[in-house]
Amino acid sequence: MASLPVLSQTLAGVTTITLDWPERRNAFGQPLITGLLDALDGAITDEATRVIVLTNTGTTFSAGADLKEDRASLPADAFTFVNITDRIAMSPKPVIGRIAGHAAGGGAALAAMCDFAIASEDVRIGITEVRIGIPPAGVADLLVHRLSPRAATEAFLTGEMMSASRAADLGLINRAVPADQLDAEVGAVVESLVRSAPKAIAATKRLLAEMRELSTSQTRRHGQLFSAGLFDSNEAKEGVSAFLEKRDPAWLPKS
Repeated sequence: MASLPVLSQTLAGVTTITLDWPERRNAFGQPLITGLLDALDGAITDEATRVIVLTNTGTTFSAGADLKEDRASLPADAFTFVNITDRIAMSPKPVIGRIAGHAAGGGAALAAMCDFAIASEDVRIGITEVRIGIPPAGVADLLVHRLSPRAATEAFLTGEMMSASRAADLGLINRAVPADQLDAEVGAVVESLVRSAPKAIAATKRLLAEMRELSTSQTRRHGQLFSAGLFDSNEAKEGVSAFLEKRDPAWLPKS
């Protein structure tokens, strides 16, 4: 089988997954979808991995759907872009988008679905489906609960490839930084995450996902139930002890 256009490397608790299909602008064709799912599954099940960084080679993070692919020839059970976003949403490990290239359509949605997304200021990002006559139904389903109504309307109806700074204003990404500061900004987030307890991060991701579907009164009750016994876990006991003893907790990955 030909090698898939996705690279994966793990170092000091961080797995970096790189979309590496620049000749197709990292479009979501079956080779890239399959490779990315394999890499995500590998990182999620790898006990040494604490944080996942998703990035790209070339000038495009992802152009979205592969419009050159013959969809009619794909089997009914072929993987899709939604399988990728589901993996990220359900991952107990945080996923950071290091957006070092332009992101259009599903590529912009992928950036938005990462737990953190930091982009270089020189890239452009947009939900562009309406520009080719396609309502962004699948993307809207993913992002309608992540963006304010006005932000979603602007992003979805104009189809503009906007600046990374504007994308940050709308909430598609966390922030935009100068290109020469991208690695430092991503590194700072990684460092913060690896210092946090892994089981607590996984539980918090699950808690936030569940709370997005609830009313305010329901979230309060859900939080109370979720909190019961939290200080009794081995991880919590180690965290409290480390804090009181002014030392690093045992969950920090070895350099």
